[in-house]
Amino acid sequence: MVLAQARPCVLLGAPAASLRTKSSVAFAPAFLGHAAALAAPAGRRQAAAAARPRRGAAAPATQAVLTYKEAASGVEFPLVQKLWLGDEMRCVGGGCRSKKVAFIGVKVYAVVLYAEAEKMARELGVRNRGGFFEGDDDYCQALVDGGCVKALQLQLLRDVEGAQFVEALEEALAPRMRLMGDGASLEQFKKFFLDKKLTKDTNVILMYRTDGTLDVAVRPGRADWANMVADLSVASAGLCRSLFEIYLGSASVVPDARKEWAAGARKLLDSDDIRRQTRKGGSG
Repeated sequence: MVLAQARPCVLLGAPAASLRTKSSVAFAPAFLGHAAALAAPAGRRQAAAAARPRRGAAAPATQAVLTYKEAASGVEFPLVQKLWLGDEMRCVGGGCRSKKVAFIGVKVYAVVLYAEAEKMARELGVRNRGGFFEGDDDYCQALVDGGCVKALQLQLLRDVEGAQFVEALEEALAPRMRLMGDGASLEQFKKFFLDKKLTKDTNVILMYRTDGTLDVAVRPGRADWANMVADLSVASAGLCRSLFEIYLGSASVVPDARKEWAAGARKLLDSDDIRRQTRKGGSG
């Protein structure tokens, strides 16, 4: 099969954890949140001939998928994926939530952050030109503040009762929500999880929409996230922000992930700088 040359593009560097491909076939890079399409340039007759299976021929290889591997858990997530809302989302980085049980650290779930890459990169560029960035705290805060769709994806590493899962989050969320006088939104969020049984490999998506609504989806494994609707929607900008800050904020429940997210934000910023330089060079 002949592959057409992909359009020139800037490949975003991977976050600190390793990136892997799930196929040996050649692939066009995923960049700025978009997976470049592979196309055969042959005419109709050539395409039809190529499509006919040859006797004894091996099955065609699938298109490669770039993944982000969370280092502590070994869980791999798609580097780029589409959810039910927003443009294609790029994985910015991730970490592992652990809990002490009888003085032993137990891994509970792996968590990664996705964001609409082009929109987030432009916002990071604006902040950078305004002298906003000094350290990791600033990059993580910019990811929370970014005016684009963002999502946390969690994959359970062990069986957890929904009540245990949400009560751990509630402990960090409750003081913030009380200050905002929005305990009803937190109660709605908590109630959704109380009767859930989150078995190992269950995936939870927590989406922060641009209209200040929190979307939640729970599936027993990986799912076609693009073709579904959220299981729960809570219209509360305060809940959205508070939830994302307990992951990306200075008192994060996954402190090691903040370095990954800051590194991923820097990669997005680099891509915006290159985009701007390329545009300037092309205008001369």
